[in-house]
Amino acid sequence: MSPTLEPESLCERDDVDVQTETRTLTRTEFETARDLEDHLTIGVANDAGEVLLVADGIRGWTLPGAPVGPDEDWDAVARRTLESLTGVDAGIAEPIRVRRVEFERDGDADRRRTTYDVLARTASVPGRPVADEPTVAGEDVTDLVWLDHVPEDASGAIAADIEAVLERSAA
Repeated sequence: MSPTLEPESLCERDDVDVQTETRTLTRTEFETARDLEDHLTIGVANDAGEVLLVADGIRGWTLPGAPVGPDEDWDAVARRTLESLTGVDAGIAEPIRVRRVEFERDGDADRRRTTYDVLARTASVPGRPVADEPTVAGEDVTDLVWLDHVPEDASGAIAADIEAVLERSAA
C-alpha cells in the first residue's frame, strides 16, 4: 500500500520535511488568498536515476504538478497526474516535503487560510515513458525531458525539489 499524501497527516511524520510559513495580509489580499488552491508536485523517477521535468513557460524546467481541490483525494490526483504524463501506473513511493503557508488577516489569528504544496516521489518507472498525449491538470504538455541532474537555470525551491527527488531516487 502506498503512503497517503494527505497534508495534515504528512505534517505529523518525522520522515517528511515540513516547511511552515505565516503571511499576514490585508483584507483585500486575504480575500484573494482564500481562492488559492492546494498543490501536488510529483517527482516521477525512472530506473536510470532520472526525473521527468516539464517546461513551464514562466519558471523553466520543473517537476510536474497539479492543483488539488478541497474535496479531492491527494492520492487519486497523484495517480491521475502520473498516468496522464507517462501512461504508467507506478504508484507513490514516498512523500518528501510539505510546504504549509498560513495566511492570516491583519494579525487576526481567527481569520486564517492554510494552503499546502506536497512533493512526492513515484516508484521507479522503467525507461523513459511518456503518454501518447501527455497532460497535467487537463492541459496538454508538449515539452518533457528526462534528466539525471538539476537544470542549470533552475533555482530556489524548484531546484531544491528536483534535487530532493534525484537524491531519494539514487538511494
